[in-house]
Amino acid sequence: MMRTFSMPSPALLWGFLLVFVVGCLGWWLAQYIPSLGNVTLAILIGVLVGNALSSWKSIEVGAKFAEKEILPISIGLLGVELLLGSLLSLGPLAIAVIAVSITTAMLVSMRVGKWLGFSQSFSLMMGAGNAICGSSAVASTSLALKANESDTGIAIGVVNLLGTIGIFALPSLIGFLAMSHLEGGLLIGGTLQAFGQALAAGFSVSPESGQVATVVKMGRVLMLGPVVILLSLWMQSNAMPPLEDVKVRTPRFIFGFFAMSIIASLHVLPQEVITSIAMLGKFLLVVAMAGIGMRIQFRTLFRSGLKALLFGLIVSAIQVTVTVIVVLLLA
Repeated sequence: MMRTFSMPSPALLWGFLLVFVVGCLGWWLAQYIPSLGNVTLAILIGVLVGNALSSWKSIEVGAKFAEKEILPISIGLLGVELLLGSLLSLGPLAIAVIAVSITTAMLVSMRVGKWLGFSQSFSLMMGAGNAICGSSAVASTSLALKANESDTGIAIGVVNLLGTIGIFALPSLIGFLAMSHLEGGLLIGGTLQAFGQALAAGFSVSPESGQVATVVKMGRVLMLGPVVILLSLWMQSNAMPPLEDVKVRTPRFIFGFFAMSIIASLHVLPQEVITSIAMLGKFLLVVAMAGIGMRIQFRTLFRSGLKALLFGLIVSAIQVTVTVIVVLLLA
């Protein structure tokens, strides 16, 4: 059966147009404020616009479209900047950082969550969000645990806020510690919650750091399925309700990223084309991050509660600290 084409709703068109304008503004202003960078400026402007016009429903529709549809495309296109030789060269180092980061986040979340009086399901959602891939991991774990929507929403809100803060904080930490491009990329890719956040922070440090951060972050995203399976086995062994009816799929943008990386590595396209594709990917990333910024509502963060935010801050701080130690020892 042929699929029929339907026109986008007016809310989507107007909402995305505003997101696009904010992204363009961030891209343009970066020429005059290079110290902040186009991604950072797009997020900051997005936050201000999103909160100022929070009553306009089109913003949520357009911003969500940018995050769900534009961000994966930008990540896929940015694969042209990563040659397969660079991917293979990281090898055991990237695996060690990924293993340490995921293990630390999950174990600390369970311990801190119990200490602060949170439920086990909430603690597992917070752990997965910090350990693997932000809201996607929270959502997958939420479905597995059949958690209530309130806990899921709070966990997603806190994890997204921490990741957004990390976009600004980690590059500053890398500069303060005088870390190399490799070390910075390992730290960012090993700790930031969402894929777009890792790319934004990594490329704000340097192209080299951005490429390394992308590879390490991909490794963490690919661990979503195995982690959910391990949680299922652990819960069953502890006579708890098993994780059932959960479908964990590898995000499609990862296949696009590797496809573009293979094309670039085979040198089948002129360098001018590769450069243009990479530039388009970076521009779409800025637009997507503008949309993400516009979805950060101050009232939602206040409603989430300081206790949940404290939970996330403790887990994130310990995860970053342990990863910094591992990176400085091994890189």
